[in-house]
Amino acid sequence: MLEFNPFAWDLHEDPYPTYRRLRDEAPLYHNDRLGFWALSRYDDVLAGFKDSEHLSNADGVSLERSSHAHPSETASFLAMDPPRHDRMRGLVVRGFTPKRVADLAPRVRTIATAHIDGFVARGRCDFIQDFAARLPMDVISELLGVAVEDRDRLRHWADTLLHREDGVTQVPPAGLQAAASIATYFRDLVGIARWSRSSSS
Repeated sequence: MLEFNPFAWDLHEDPYPTYRRLRDEAPLYHNDRLGFWALSRYDDVLAGFKDSEHLSNADGVSLERSSHAHPSETASFLAMDPPRHDRMRGLVVRGFTPKRVADLAPRVRTIATAHIDGFVARGRCDFIQDFAARLPMDVISELLGVAVEDRDRLRHWADTLLHREDGVTQVPPAGLQAAASIATYFRDLVGIARWSRSSSS
């Protein structure tokens, strides 16, 4: 019997056979136990993205449910439908225009080179931990104005927020605390930026 359980560790070790079975046997899959539906075929997923009348992001993109806050308060525009989603997305894409991305290239290269130089000097590396998992978050931190000395702390919080023990289907207490720490950090960062602008004007 086909079971698609996103919380199972063995699925994450090799999800592709399950994805193939979903496409072949249950392109519209329903998990009664966990209470979710899943589309697995490309055309269906693409159509679903465009059909906000029948399919909604209002509950967020995670199967986990928290009683502490509505998903739109913690997942930003990932938990919004049009037209609110479109307004929020419009603000974000301004930071990723072709010119903005091209302007970032030298800085991204500098960050990447610094990471590579670090593990070359050590004579060893875990490529995922020391490079692939660090570079994207460092670039995002660069865009958001996060100080270099704060980035490892933010990465730790993000990892803690996403980590689950096998079979755990709710955000654990450590994850909730990490989410609160991230929210507090960026609230304070925005406050500092506002103060700096008002002081300089």
